[in-house]
Amino acid sequence: MTQSDFIGLVNGKPWANRACSFEQMDCWGLVVLYYRHVLGLELHHIAGYESGADFITCYEQEHEHWRRVPVAAIGCIAVFYRGDVPAHIGVMISPVKCLHARGEFGFVRCDSPLALLKVYSKVEYMVHGAI
Repeated sequence: MTQSDFIGLVNGKPWANRACSFEQMDCWGLVVLYYRHVLGLELHHIAGYESGADFITCYEQEHEHWRRVPVAAIGCIAVFYRGDVPAHIGVMISPVKCLHARGEFGFVRCDSPLALLKVYSKVEYMVHGAI
């Protein structure tokens, strides 16, 4: 699936906590679907994710498979923080646009990371070790 096809399929879909399907998804579910269908990479299954574990718990279990990069690139993840705590994640679909699913807005959308920094304190860009 191309990135454009993926964006067309998920943009506007409803946010649902711990969901990972094309009908509804949360922020991590969106990342998993993007990596699976656009990049052909299966991310590690995180025990407890579907049972409602906090995002920070899921992020800490997966964090070791990613490496930081200094600037955004297509396909990297953007991890948004509240203070020093990771609170949200999305996929960079261009160097200046992030595809993400935020519960506060209730659906998948594209935003500038700078716009999201009005809500979050910082952003960190990461690429998967298999890329």
